[in-house]
Amino acid sequence: MNLNELVGRFLLLFFSILVLYFFSNRKDNETINPLMVIVGLCTFSLCYLFTKIEIGIGIGFGLFAIFSILRFRTQSFTVNAIIFLFATITLSILDIMYPYEKIEVLLFFQMIIIGFYIIASVIVNKKASKYLNSIDVKIGLYEGFSLDHQSIRKSIQQKINIEDFDFKIILINSVSNEIDLLVFY
Repeated sequence: MNLNELVGRFLLLFFSILVLYFFSNRKDNETINPLMVIVGLCTFSLCYLFTKIEIGIGIGFGLFAIFSILRFRTQSFTVNAIIFLFATITLSILDIMYPYEKIEVLLFFQMIIIGFYIIASVIVNKKASKYLNSIDVKIGLYEGFSLDHQSIRKSIQQKINIEDFDFKIILINSVSNEIDLLVFY
């Protein structure tokens, strides 16, 4: 594999991951950390390395063990983040391992994966894409306050003076008598 082919494969992966990242972060109440893009790029680099050296089964088991430990030692990922990671890892393995002589098949797989990802993300995030901004709001719990939808909406409107919004209750703190909300507007 010459340098031009390697750079072409890398750029194909990089732009594919950027498209996936853009469509993954359309949901207002859940975003993917931009550093997760590095997982796909690292997988690409590792696969390139494995095509150049002879590796044994022990290294494969070692990598599997490392990824297993990381999975159980880190925070839980959202479904959106797990799908993003799986898609970027798949694209990176395809980009580096697929024979260059069959580049049209590689591009077909790339377009199919990205196309399905975009369609699914638009369908799933249709409601969330209505609101572009979000803000954290704290509302005090006073005597006689009700946790029904209308009471919370009224309190939010008094506090931030916005008519068209949606909200999500993050935490009800009975010690400080506050409700932590995420408001989408």
